[in-house]
Amino acid sequence: MSALTAVVQIGTAPPLGGGVEPAVVAHLYEGGIPRFLAYEVDEGDDTDDGTATDADGPHLTRIPGAYAPPVEDDTAYPLTDLLLGTHREGSAITQRLDTLSRKAAANYGRTFREMVFASDVEWGSDGYGRLFEARSQLEAHPVEAVVAVGFLPGVSDEVRLAIEDNRDRLDGPTPRLTAGPGSR
Repeated sequence: MSALTAVVQIGTAPPLGGGVEPAVVAHLYEGGIPRFLAYEVDEGDDTDDGTATDADGPHLTRIPGAYAPPVEDDTAYPLTDLLLGTHREGSAITQRLDTLSRKAAANYGRTFREMVFASDVEWGSDGYGRLFEARSQLEAHPVEAVVAVGFLPGVSDEVRLAIEDNRDRLDGPTPRLTAGPGSR
């Protein structure tokens, strides 16, 4: 049976204080193959005159598909791939990453979001070269987005280490959230 074992929030730092104003929330479920389900955070509904209202609060819109990060690989990219598939705006090289995603769509019929959440882009498959180049570019340049990771009790050591290793390769603010006593 799958269980929620980690939560990733990607967004910006609030104007005052610490934390994150999330643009994306991803839940990692383990039990068999680890899979991320991701949601875009919408700040609220628009009124009839086009002005935004947050009376109902933020809404989560599910990103179709799931991402199964290959955590057993020597170098895993779970956070990098989530950034590429959901929130490239937080990178110093957003324009370059958007261009690579458009080229992938033109050449292979799918963007980085579709590659990440289709869970079938592996070494030698169509589009892998573009995705690998984008991963390398993203990790080689400052990431201005905040990537907050929270591990829940029960997360496997393999998944936790893969995420922490990837977090260390990102050049930007990546705080660790805790889930209370006994969390790792």
